[in-house]
Order: sequence, then structure tokens, then C-alpha cells
Amino acid sequence: MQLKIESARRQLGTALALYLADEDPVSVHCLAGDGCEVIEFYASKAGREPFVTHILSENSDFNITKLRNLQRQYWNAFKHATRKAREGQVERDDETLLAGFNDEQNDVALFIGWTDYARATGTMPIEAQVHQAWYLAKNPSKLNPKHSPEPYQRLFPNIAMSCRRDQKKLLHEKIEWARCNVEMMKHPQTDPRPLMANAGCPVDGR
Repeated sequence: MQLKIESARRQLGTALALYLADEDPVSVHCLAGDGCEVIEFYASKAGREPFVTHILSENSDFNITKLRNLQRQYWNAFKHATRKAREGQVERDDETLLAGFNDEQNDVALFIGWTDYARATGTMPIEAQVHQAWYLAKNPSKLNPKHSPEPYQRLFPNIAMSCRRDQKKLLHEKIEWARCNVEMMKHPQTDPRPLMANAGCPVDGR
């Protein structure tokens, strides 16, 4: 289903573009959540392990229900006004949860979505590639123990000790650096298309 994969790419791409522009984090989260849900299936269909499967294998105290509740808590709160109960549909009470939402919750949503996109297609936009490295430099404990965090931390030195504004500034600087790297931009694993499609672009991206 190439068009389904392309629709996930469009949602993840728009989410990342808004995120990089420091635009509405709620919209970023909703778009990223939509893209994540679709592309996870296609990563699995491509014979690759979706990121949630990796999380479950590394965390014996998690099951899929607990993981889904954690992964999608904000996404579901933004999407739904009601929930099912014995008495039928009742209004959700998400005020306390949503009061704790901020742009940092989008870091992991975008990381998961683009990880699964790469596993489904073998490609990523350069902005997503840099964001992956940025996220792992900030969160080395999320990296597979078989791999050293040193390359990511060398790319983003002392990032864990920087404030959020400076962290995202570093992200922008490395994206611009990567865009100027001809070898990286021409690599077969780099999707050279813009993150966001224009209004006249059909769903297939052509």
C-alpha cells in the first residue's frame, strides 16, 4: 500500500517541519501520532522489527497494553472528547494530563515514527536523520546496548547539559550542515524531498 506509506510520510514530515519551526506542539503531536500508527504496521510488513517490539523486548515489566497507554496517552487525549464506559460514552477528564504536555513529548513521538519509516522504506529525509542522532545524543540510555553513544555525543557535544532552546539550536545547525554535505544528500538512504508537500501535490507525492 504505497499510498498509505506516503500518507504516513506526509504526516511525519509535516510534524517534523512544524517542530523544527517551533510551531504548535499539539499539532505536531497529533500528526506524529497518526503517522506512527500507520507506519508501524508497514515496518512490520517489510519484515523489520517495529520500534515498540524493541521496547517490549528490552523491558520485561512492560506489556503491549501498558506500552500503548504510555506511548499514546497525549495523542488519545487530544483526539477524543469521550471514552467508553458501562453507561455509554462519557466525557474524558484529561485536564491534569494535558497540563503536563509540552514540546519535549514530541521528541520521542518523532523518533519512533521516523525509525519505523526507515525500517519500512529504507530511507529518511536528512532532517529526520539528524533528529535521530540528536535524540540519541540527548538520551543515550535509549540506544541499543550493543551500540556506543559516542558518535552521537561527538556530533552534539554536551547536549544533555544544554537548555531546551540551545538543544534545538544545535539541531538546526547540524541539519544545515548535513544539507550542505553532498555525499549525505545523494546517499540512497536519504529521501531528498521536502518535509512538507505543497497544496497541489497528490497523495502519491509525484
